[in-house]
Amino acid sequence: MHSVREPSNTVDLRQVRATLDLDRRLGLVPASAHVRGFFFKQTADEVARHGPGAVVAHRRLSPVKSTWFFRMYPVGAYLEDVAAAAAVLSPHDPPAAVRAIWSNGPRYAPLFNASRFLGLLGGDVASAAHWLETHRSYFADYGRWRMERLEDRYFIMHYFNEWIWVESAHRGGMEGLLQACGLRGTVEVDLDSPFDGRLHVRWRER
Repeated sequence: MHSVREPSNTVDLRQVRATLDLDRRLGLVPASAHVRGFFFKQTADEVARHGPGAVVAHRRLSPVKSTWFFRMYPVGAYLEDVAAAAAVLSPHDPPAAVRAIWSNGPRYAPLFNASRFLGLLGGDVASAAHWLETHRSYFADYGRWRMERLEDRYFIMHYFNEWIWVESAHRGGMEGLLQACGLRGTVEVDLDSPFDGRLHVRWRER
């Protein structure tokens, strides 16, 4: 899906950071905001799918060297790490790389409550999203999500003080959730600010 330039010196990390508006975001993220280590794991796994050259380049660019799956880490460190991955995977379109990384998120969520979450993935995407909303504290210790169910095949997920990109990361996560449930649908972004907004999630019958 994404091209990888193996020598890391061909990657313009400064341009990637500018495209992601990373430095401004980092300046606003509170030191008290943390995410679970599995976020780093899903990034590393996506990079590994692009071969050993991509892995080497990511490790060279990222300031994060090792993490534990269930431990909490500063959001700023995560943003730095995923931006480095985006620079390797898609330097000309880093938001697309972040979106692709997060589209694989549903494969990790079951590890927090396997029987419950796997049961919801029987096709009931709204119930799965509701589980994520109510168990958000498993993944992060800041901000808030709120799910609003409007129709049988349409809900909105609202994000408040969300430091990770709603328009790319969380959009990709919702798209991955639809796919994990075996559904075809759309995820539309509506932002009030870089850190507040909503995703409109719609899908069709099987």
